[in-house]
Amino acid sequence: MPELPEVETVRIQLLNKIVGKKITGVEVFHSKSVRNDESFEEKLVGKRVADIDRVGKLMIFSFAEDSDLFLLAHLKMTGQFFFVGEGEISGGGHSATENDWTDLPNKHTRVAIYLEGNATLYFNDMRIFGYLHLVNKEEKEKAKGKFGPEPIADDFNAEWFYKSLKRKKTPIKAALLNQNFIAGLGNIYVDEALYRAGVRPMRRADKVTKKEAAAIVAASGAVMTESIAVGGTTFQNFVDVEGKRGNFVQFLQVFGKQGQPCPRCGTEIEKIRCAGRGTHYCPQCQI
Repeated sequence: MPELPEVETVRIQLLNKIVGKKITGVEVFHSKSVRNDESFEEKLVGKRVADIDRVGKLMIFSFAEDSDLFLLAHLKMTGQFFFVGEGEISGGGHSATENDWTDLPNKHTRVAIYLEGNATLYFNDMRIFGYLHLVNKEEKEKAKGKFGPEPIADDFNAEWFYKSLKRKKTPIKAALLNQNFIAGLGNIYVDEALYRAGVRPMRRADKVTKKEAAAIVAASGAVMTESIAVGGTTFQNFVDVEGKRGNFVQFLQVFGKQGQPCPRCGTEIEKIRCAGRGTHYCPQCQI
């Protein structure tokens, strides 16, 4: 699943592709992808894309002609945006197969948004878990309110984090994966952040010390910032809207490294199940 760095990469690059463009037409190929909104096309045609915001892994499109209309977009597991313009095809997210790059629209295309200048924004989603949802300002704020602070945000600080952990009895990994608590951290980056902080994923959140909490805060922000800088992590078929694959995979220290020596101490990296997810850690460095 695309995580915060991947979604942020797509958001930033889509800004350069579609902001300022007017929507000239919309075609819905699968109603579930637009939450069965029968007026989806009618509401969007004629609108000009003003901005693309993001909270966690949720992208938020706003429009110049209507301050009370917003498009919420979530890629979930297999969603991907493809931008097709004059002489270019680029995409971002998880594609189902490499064939998704050609012959658009294809069998995985759920929505096509036609833009002025002979351009089209396609939303592809093999498993149809992702969505495009039109909401008003109140609904948008309600959706944003479901997310906790992001590891790269100013309000994600050690003092708040430590105090909040004292109320949680779950493993620290489960706490970090909870989007209502911390927005944007997914399986890959939680493993990496906990490794850097020296904390085992299975440790109960309320048992994490103040010093360890500060280390987790610093590590989470650093992992996110570094990954955004190189376009995210490539697993399966993640690519950004420039058609480039994320490069952070070469900097991973524990995720997917089970059976290999720890970069710090040489102990074999282990993989277990924690918080319902495959979890990687060093049994020596992380306590």
